[in-house]
Parts: sequence; C-alpha cells; structure tokens
Amino acid sequence: MTSVVLTSLIAIPLVLGHAGADRAVSSFRLQPVSQINDKVGISEQYKLAKDGNAASQLAIGRRYLELQNSVKALYWLEKSASQGNAEAQMHLGDAYARGKGVPVDLIKAHMWLNLAAAQGGYEAQFRFEYVSAQMTPEQIARAHRLVIDWKQRDE
Repeated sequence: MTSVVLTSLIAIPLVLGHAGADRAVSSFRLQPVSQINDKVGISEQYKLAKDGNAASQLAIGRRYLELQNSVKALYWLEKSASQGNAEAQMHLGDAYARGKGVPVDLIKAHMWLNLAAAQGGYEAQFRFEYVSAQMTPEQIARAHRLVIDWKQRDE
C-alpha cells in the first residue's frame, strides 16, 4: 500500500510496510521551531543568528518558513547551510526543487540536497534521489560540479 507523507516543503511517496519506512525519521528530523531551543527566546535566537550561529540561523529561517515569508526564510537558511547545517541545506534543496521563494532550479536543488544527504540524514537522501530522478545526466554533472566548487570554497 502506498501513501504520501507531506513534509514542510515537498510530498514524499512512502511505501507502507517497507523495511526502511521506519527510518524516515532522520537524524535532523523536522520539528517545530519552538522545540529547537526552548530556553532561548526568538529575540535571542535572532541576535545569535546575526552573530553567525548556524543553529539560530536555521531556527530563524524555519520560523520565517512557518510565517510563509520565503525571502527572509531563504536568507537565513542560506547562511546556516553555508556553514554546513544539514537541515538548512535540505530546506534550501526543497525550495529550489519547488520554486518556493526562488525560481525552480533542479541543479541547485540537487547540490543542496546532495550536501545534506552526505551528512547521513535519511530524509535528505530520499529527497536527493527524488530530485535526481527528474534530472538529465548533464544537469546532474553540473550539480556535482557545484558541490565540488562549494566544498573547495574554503580551501
């Protein structure tokens, strides 16, 4: 039996009873922003985010997603993702795959999801495979080049 699990940004097909279905909860499972750090208020999160804290940038970006402000959400998610935050990278990949706040760009979606999946999250790996299946070999090659460039940016 097949159903569809809806996550924050894309629908993911899920085969019920599949041996790997219980692994759908990844190491960076999506959770409400209020649960990310109960001891730090939103104004403190914002201050930490401005100071470069990747976890706070993710929290602020996710809060803007909840408020449906894609422009501000993507701004903060990009900052967090650029520091290697896997969940932020996954959110960015979804945004590019769906055209949420940005034009649809499967190459950038593939790049961000590839980076997130490389950190071991099952959900990011599944989304990466889903986007990959929709791309041409030439697009995938371009996306791989972006990943290489991204990883070499700090060397």
